[in-house]
Amino acid sequence: MTTDIDTVTGINELDVLGALLAFDFIGFAQKSAALDPSGAHYGQAVGAAFGIAVRHRFPQGATGQEIDGYVAEFLGSLEAGAEDFDAGVLGRLFTDGLNAGSAPGEHLDPERTMQAHLVLTLRLVRELGLGPDGQRELLAEAARLTAA
Repeated sequence: MTTDIDTVTGINELDVLGALLAFDFIGFAQKSAALDPSGAHYGQAVGAAFGIAVRHRFPQGATGQEIDGYVAEFLGSLEAGAEDFDAGVLGRLFTDGLNAGSAPGEHLDPERTMQAHLVLTLRLVRELGLGPDGQRELLAEAARLTAA
Protein backbone atom coordinates (compact mmCIF):
# COMPACT_ATOMS: atom_id res chain seq x y z
CA MET A 1 0.00 0.00 0.00
CA THR A 2 0.99 3.60 -0.32
CA THR A 3 -0.12 7.02 0.83
CA ASP A 4 -0.51 8.01 -2.82
CA ILE A 5 1.92 10.89 -3.02
CA ASP A 6 1.10 13.04 -6.00
CA THR A 7 4.34 13.03 -7.97
CA VAL A 8 3.85 16.57 -9.26
CA THR A 9 2.89 18.32 -6.01
CA GLY A 10 4.41 15.99 -3.41
CA ILE A 11 1.10 16.11 -1.52
CA ASN A 12 -0.34 13.00 0.10
CA GLU A 13 -3.55 12.23 1.96
CA LEU A 14 -1.92 12.56 5.34
CA ASP A 15 -0.85 16.11 4.42
CA VAL A 16 -4.53 16.82 3.79
CA LEU A 17 -5.56 15.30 7.11
CA GLY A 18 -2.75 17.14 8.91
CA ALA A 19 -3.96 20.46 7.51
CA LEU A 20 -7.51 19.69 8.63
CA LEU A 21 -6.39 18.72 12.13
CA ALA A 22 -4.43 21.99 12.34
CA PHE A 23 -7.52 23.93 11.24
CA ASP A 24 -5.55 25.14 8.21
CA PHE A 25 -8.58 25.29 5.97
CA ILE A 26 -6.83 27.06 3.10
CA GLY A 27 -4.06 24.46 3.11
CA PHE A 28 -6.68 21.72 3.45
CA ALA A 29 -8.54 22.96 0.37
CA GLN A 30 -5.36 23.36 -1.67
CA LYS A 31 -3.96 19.99 -0.68
CA SER A 32 -7.31 18.24 -1.21
CA ALA A 33 -7.48 19.63 -4.73
CA ALA A 34 -4.06 18.11 -5.47
CA LEU A 35 -5.23 14.56 -4.75
CA ASP A 36 -6.47 12.24 -7.46
CA PRO A 37 -9.61 10.41 -6.29
CA SER A 38 -9.19 7.89 -9.09
CA GLY A 39 -5.88 6.68 -7.66
CA ALA A 40 -5.67 2.99 -6.81
CA HIS A 41 -4.96 3.64 -3.12
CA TYR A 42 -7.07 6.77 -2.70
CA GLY A 43 -8.43 6.98 0.83
CA GLN A 44 -6.30 4.24 2.37
CA ALA A 45 -3.98 6.46 4.40
CA VAL A 46 -6.81 8.57 5.82
CA GLY A 47 -8.75 5.34 6.40
CA ALA A 48 -5.80 4.00 8.37
CA ALA A 49 -5.65 7.17 10.49
CA PHE A 50 -9.39 6.91 11.09
CA GLY A 51 -9.03 3.28 12.17
CA ILE A 52 -6.28 4.18 14.61
CA ALA A 53 -8.40 6.97 16.10
CA VAL A 54 -11.46 4.68 16.36
CA ARG A 55 -9.46 2.03 18.19
CA HIS A 56 -8.17 4.67 20.60
CA ARG A 57 -11.71 5.96 21.18
CA PHE A 58 -13.11 2.45 21.68
CA PRO A 59 -10.11 0.52 23.08
CA GLN A 60 -12.32 -2.38 24.24
CA GLY A 61 -14.25 -2.44 20.96
CA ALA A 62 -17.88 -1.44 20.61
CA THR A 63 -21.17 -3.18 20.06
CA GLY A 64 -23.32 -2.39 17.06
CA GLN A 65 -25.64 -0.53 19.40
CA GLU A 66 -22.76 1.60 20.74
CA ILE A 67 -21.61 2.39 17.22
CA ASP A 68 -25.16 3.30 16.17
CA GLY A 69 -25.47 5.55 19.21
CA TYR A 70 -22.18 7.27 18.47
CA VAL A 71 -23.13 7.79 14.82
CA ALA A 72 -26.56 9.17 15.80
CA GLU A 73 -24.93 11.56 18.28
CA PHE A 74 -22.39 12.63 15.66
CA LEU A 75 -25.07 13.29 13.05
CA GLY A 76 -27.21 15.14 15.60
CA SER A 77 -24.28 17.39 16.49
CA LEU A 78 -23.82 18.68 12.96
CA GLU A 79 -25.26 22.13 12.44
CA ALA A 80 -25.35 21.50 8.70
CA GLY A 81 -24.37 18.70 6.40
CA ALA A 82 -25.86 15.71 8.24
CA GLU A 83 -27.76 14.90 5.07
CA ASP A 84 -24.41 14.32 3.36
CA PHE A 85 -23.81 11.23 5.48
CA ASP A 86 -25.61 7.89 5.60
CA ALA A 87 -25.82 6.51 9.15
CA GLY A 88 -25.50 2.92 7.90
CA VAL A 89 -22.33 3.70 5.96
CA LEU A 90 -20.83 5.56 8.93
CA GLY A 91 -21.60 2.59 11.16
CA ARG A 92 -19.87 0.30 8.70
CA LEU A 93 -16.82 2.57 8.61
CA PHE A 94 -16.62 2.40 12.42
CA THR A 95 -16.95 -1.38 12.36
CA ASP A 96 -14.22 -1.62 9.69
CA GLY A 97 -12.02 0.76 11.70
CA LEU A 98 -12.46 -1.25 14.89
CA ASN A 99 -11.50 -4.38 13.01
CA ALA A 100 -8.27 -2.71 11.84
CA GLY A 101 -9.61 -2.30 8.32
CA SER A 102 -7.97 0.62 6.57
CA ALA A 103 -10.07 0.49 3.41
CA PRO A 104 -13.84 0.33 3.05
CA GLY A 105 -15.68 -2.22 0.97
CA GLU A 106 -15.38 -1.87 -2.77
CA HIS A 107 -18.96 -0.73 -3.31
CA LEU A 108 -18.56 2.43 -1.21
CA ASP A 109 -17.85 5.66 -3.05
CA PRO A 110 -14.17 6.54 -2.43
CA GLU A 111 -14.72 10.31 -2.33
CA ARG A 112 -17.66 10.13 0.11
CA THR A 113 -15.76 7.62 2.22
CA MET A 114 -12.75 9.94 2.30
CA GLN A 115 -15.00 12.84 3.32
CA ALA A 116 -16.52 10.79 6.13
CA HIS A 117 -13.11 9.55 7.31
CA LEU A 118 -11.75 13.11 7.39
CA VAL A 119 -14.68 14.57 9.34
CA LEU A 120 -14.89 11.65 11.76
CA THR A 121 -11.13 11.57 12.33
CA LEU A 122 -11.18 15.28 13.15
CA ARG A 123 -13.97 14.69 15.66
CA LEU A 124 -12.23 11.70 17.23
CA VAL A 125 -8.92 13.56 17.53
CA ARG A 126 -10.71 16.40 19.32
CA GLU A 127 -12.57 13.96 21.62
CA LEU A 128 -9.33 12.17 22.45
CA GLY A 129 -7.65 15.48 23.23
CA LEU A 130 -4.75 14.84 20.87
CA GLY A 131 -2.58 17.92 20.68
CA PRO A 132 0.03 18.57 18.00
CA ASP A 133 2.35 15.80 19.26
CA GLY A 134 -0.45 13.24 19.40
CA GLN A 135 -1.63 14.27 15.96
CA ARG A 136 1.87 13.82 14.54
CA GLU A 137 2.03 10.37 16.14
CA LEU A 138 -1.34 9.45 14.61
CA LEU A 139 -0.22 10.59 11.15
CA ALA A 140 3.13 8.82 11.49
CA GLU A 141 1.45 5.57 12.54
CA ALA A 142 -0.97 5.81 9.62
CA ALA A 143 1.97 6.42 7.27
CA ARG A 144 3.74 3.33 8.63
CA LEU A 145 0.61 1.21 8.18
CA THR A 146 0.21 2.28 4.57
CA ALA A 147 3.86 2.39 3.53
CA ALA A 148 4.73 0.43 0.43
